[in-house]
Amino acid sequence: MSSRELRSKAWNQLKGRYWMVFVVVLIYFAISGASYPLIVGLVVVGPLTVGLSYYLIDIVESDSKGDQFELLIEGFKKSLATSIIANLLVMIFTFLWFLLFIIPGIIKSLAYSMTPYIIADNPDIEPMDAIDKSREMMHGNKMRLFFLYFSFIGWFLLSALTLGVGFIFLMPYIQTTVANFYVDLRGSKKVLVADFSEN
Repeated sequence: MSSRELRSKAWNQLKGRYWMVFVVVLIYFAISGASYPLIVGLVVVGPLTVGLSYYLIDIVESDSKGDQFELLIEGFKKSLATSIIANLLVMIFTFLWFLLFIIPGIIKSLAYSMTPYIIADNPDIEPMDAIDKSREMMHGNKMRLFFLYFSFIGWFLLSALTLGVGFIFLMPYIQTTVANFYVDLRGSKKVLVADFSEN
């Protein structure tokens, strides 16, 4: 799908459930933002990001009402260790690439970006397998994701006029669009350990 098609699909999916998604995304960013500067952030952010991925995949695939807020803690229930370790490894790898230069860091952050979605689809996957699978999925697709983010530039500019407040209301749209990007890459079949081991 093109960036326009992904945005349009997300826009339609948010109709009638925007405020549900808004609440979940707001909770996610509030908890992540508060915990990141603290040691507890190393334990909380990974599973919480996987939980958000569970929730968004449910929205874009099941056409659910968006009221299953409990999905936000699925990362803690089903893949706690994997989520924590994978998030720490992604942080370390990305930081090391950023030490080389900004552009390699951005490229690698895009390469690792599907990791929480892969864990959400396959809670039993090993942390490095999830990261490697993300790199594999994003091979040849990193610029697609970059331009997908860039396609929101008009919304970003409008949000900037609100002194940043608009970004809070924009994030559900962006997050849902990226979830559609992942599902589009993955296809209808979930990413399984068996699939990975055969590659």
